[in-house]
Amino acid sequence: MQRWTTPEPLAVPIAFDRVKRLDLEFVDMRRDAGSFTAYVYLNVDDLDPEAGRDHDNFAGSFSIFAPGECWGSEGHCDWKRDPVSAFDLRPPHHLHPINVSMEVTETAMRLGDPDSLSVTVHAARTSDPELEEGVLRFKELTVMAYT
Repeated sequence: MQRWTTPEPLAVPIAFDRVKRLDLEFVDMRRDAGSFTAYVYLNVDDLDPEAGRDHDNFAGSFSIFAPGECWGSEGHCDWKRDPVSAFDLRPPHHLHPINVSMEVTETAMRLGDPDSLSVTVHAARTSDPELEEGVLRFKELTVMAYT
């Protein structure tokens, strides 16, 4: 299982007493390393690797379904490919990174009045949960607050 924690807590962009909804957004989540499930926890200092859904700081989970290996011809799974011409109307590649949003309002409210959020994610491959290789890959994590 891979463990990832925010290097610095994420600042909540508005006063917490005005927040009606709070979302985490994983920007440019990669999907080319196989399927996995991520368990997300908020404001935990030392999270037990065996922590599950019953942990007080558990905010939720999400799953990414993706192929583990490419069976197509050369270049089939090259999601970084450029259009072949200015008139290339193909849709984005099926492995192109996506943004994954997750609502964490209830957990954040239950934890009190945070002016910042520390996020810890446990990610496990569907095919081999014990593998600690980097399956959880994204550009940045942001917090979005709505009034």
